Amino acid sequence: MNRMVTDLIEQRRGILKYILYHYDIDNKETVWILNYLKDHSALQYCRFTSAVTTTKGITLTDNFKLLFKYDDLILTEADVIFNVLNEIDEPFYFYTTFNDARIQSMREYEWLLNQMDRRALPDEIVLEPQLKSQLQSVIETRIDLSLMMNERQDFIYYTTLLNKLEED
Repeated sequence: MNRMVTDLIEQRRGILKYILYHYDIDNKETVWILNYLKDHSALQYCRFTSAVTTTKGITLTDNFKLLFKYDDLILTEADVIFNVLNEIDEPFYFYTTFNDARIQSMREYEWLLNQMDRRALPDEIVLEPQLKSQLQSVIETRIDLSLMMNERQDFIYYTTLLNKLEED
């Protein structure tokens, strides 16, 4: 696994730890599932989002109940969610119904990476300094990779993107 993917997984793990330690979650099953997810390989498929974006994913409610949307089903039992997480090998979302600045920052970062991968970043973007710094670091790494792999199109795309970010 490359360094960028590992760093992103560590950031996701950090957000889950933050939720576990920052909030007083009385629901033992929620704590169990969040702890399991934070240390499981399924975390590589998890995407923090601002809204439900796919047919599969976890919603953490204001009262810290977990709902796992799986195709047309809504799963609420911890053992069933556990089994699904154990088998999942495709992207799924993680959405919280409550507002928190750190979680929101992670959502924005995930969105930016997704847009960048799809080459669909908007022309005008206003970023918080920390988010801008993170994105610049990712872009610089991708520029280095494009040079090593002799990927001219990627190099042009990422250097243009970096220049645009540095102008703002």
